[in-house]
Amino acid sequence: MHNIKTYLFGLVVLVFHANMQAQKKYNLNFDDFDSEKKVMPKGWFEWGSYRNLDGDHVTGEKLEGDNYVGKVVSDQKDKFACITYRIPANYTGDTISLTGRIKYENVKGFVGLLMRIDGLNAKKSLAFESMQKLKIEGTNDWKAYTIKLPLSRDANAIYVAGILGGTGTAWFDDFKITIDGKDIQTLKETPKVYLKDYNDEELKTSIQKASKPIDLSTDANLIASLNPLLEKLATKRIVSIGESTHGTSEFYRLREIITKRLIAEKGFNLVVLESAYDDIELLNNELSKSPIDSLISKRLFSIYQTKEMKSFLQWYKGNRTNYNVKFKGCDDSFWAFYDLLYSNSKPENDKKLKKLIKKLKSNVLKEASVSSKRQYKLGADIYDNIVAIEKHLNQTNVLTEPLKEILFNGKNTYINYVNIKNKKPFQSRDEIMADRVSYLAKNKSNKIIVWAHNAHISKEVIADNEIGIMGRDLKREFGNDYHAIGLTTLNGSYSYIENKFINGDHFYNDKLKQVKMQSIEIPLWENVLALNGNAFYLDFYALNQELKTDKIIGATRLIGYAKEEERDIYHLQFPKLFDSLIFIEDTHATTPLLD
Repeated sequence: MHNIKTYLFGLVVLVFHANMQAQKKYNLNFDDFDSEKKVMPKGWFEWGSYRNLDGDHVTGEKLEGDNYVGKVVSDQKDKFACITYRIPANYTGDTISLTGRIKYENVKGFVGLLMRIDGLNAKKSLAFESMQKLKIEGTNDWKAYTIKLPLSRDANAIYVAGILGGTGTAWFDDFKITIDGKDIQTLKETPKVYLKDYNDEELKTSIQKASKPIDLSTDANLIASLNPLLEKLATKRIVSIGESTHGTSEFYRLREIITKRLIAEKGFNLVVLESAYDDIELLNNELSKSPIDSLISKRLFSIYQTKEMKSFLQWYKGNRTNYNVKFKGCDDSFWAFYDLLYSNSKPENDKKLKKLIKKLKSNVLKEASVSSKRQYKLGADIYDNIVAIEKHLNQTNVLTEPLKEILFNGKNTYINYVNIKNKKPFQSRDEIMADRVSYLAKNKSNKIIVWAHNAHISKEVIADNEIGIMGRDLKREFGNDYHAIGLTTLNGSYSYIENKFINGDHFYNDKLKQVKMQSIEIPLWENVLALNGNAFYLDFYALNQELKTDKIIGATRLIGYAKEEERDIYHLQFPKLFDSLIFIEDTHATTPLLD
């Protein structure tokens, strides 16, 4: 995460000449600055740690009139500050860009532009970008820079800023914001529609018309009531089945039933879990000879060490040959990659390969115990090791399809070390998981079922320009061949683990705990769904046709691996998130495999 995001912006500076720009609706050239009273220009405010503010009178920078520019001066090496402007996010589009001119002198740290997009929940951002990672410092004359972000449909506010981190002096001028290339000063605003303002009876009627009840009383009744959904899924290539918590028993029951039917009746042949790729490959290798309980404890993230997961794996173990079905993971594993590669490449009779594998092992062992700065270099070296092994295997004609897949996932695991080294954009966890599913889908004979959180399978980005990219990217690539099924609930208990860093080490021994869901004062989408009944399947396309809009913004609960917090409430255009939804009003926590 960006270290400066833990602060709420702060600022700096000021500025500017009064001219014809004053007629524009946003004061992006810092007009109205009072150089005598040092009053901030209209719309601008301070974010950050410095209070050493000033305005400079600059000549020769423009063809018309005087020009005041923002100025930030700092002698605090571990601090930062921004000149900041807030714009209501009443606009639609795919990409928002911020351009601004910057001049800097004796900067030790960084200088640049910054942009943040917030939703209704002030405790987290939907997207964030700054030039901090470029580490621009030293001295340089005026130059224009640009940064970009995807513009979420659920955005509530857009913040743009010039930032100085560390010591030195920076000047900022001529900010311009465009959305899909069009100047925001000329764009028409789009009114937002909020759930709290919508007619409950109209919502209830629309949901009723677009839904079908689900009977949870027995497996037979549940299976039968899922028939309308199963028919919609028959022709898809990728079906993602989500969950609003990782620890809800009913969600795993539904997933297992849907998955088994898709495999047995609709020709699906691959199940991908939001867990470590390498560990699940090793689980597959050991499944025939090791007890399932010990494999689950050793190879799956702690949140999945439940009797519900064991039920599916028992079925998988007994039926994987009959249906030619495979079970895989789409998450990183820094801990088991070497073991997996070694067991599949068999380097004993190839001296060069043996040497390359030995070098890889040495770097992997070092990487786990060095400082973060040294870790970045070792991570990039490991990536190069993997590329060298792949090249050798290809040259010796032993690069099999399984080895290609292992090496591809290894490169994905370490790609961000290379991105940092080459100053390229950081790839989020969601992007990497999407790449892994996409890789599997390149085999046209694969029909894939993904088990992951609602926030990952969503067709829209949820938060931080990160969560939700997996589903969004898969929807963009595969279109109607991708179908996202959300699973959500209103009341009940769920399981969680206290360690939020699910892959922080290779000891998946976090104790599974249980807790009841918190009472939420604000109205949730789940409250509205409960008006329609205690369990049903909802067709989002039909719902949006009934409502004549898919843009209603409302709160929904998305709980991850950890215990619920206030920040787990997201304000989103809920009807855009999924293709289908299964709602169960009251649910229960999963049952730990080992008490």
